[in-house]
Amino acid sequence: MTNSTSTLMAVLFGLGVFAVIVAVGWRSVQNRRILRLRGADGHETIIIAGEDDEVSSVETTTETVRPASSGSLER
Repeated sequence: MTNSTSTLMAVLFGLGVFAVIVAVGWRSVQNRRILRLRGADGHETIIIAGEDDEVSSVETTTETVRPASSGSLER
């Protein structure tokens, strides 16, 4: 094989691999549903579900974390 032939084959093989990766990624993105829910308090919940998943209810919990004061650090 000449140098130009092997270069052309490498480019074509690379483009083929790239096309397969793009096709698989596109299919996985298209089979997803993104649900955005906003609560009365303004918090937003985002759910990523598959195409065949049934989402009938959503249960959320919240935790309030108080920041530690700078005087409570011990050395």
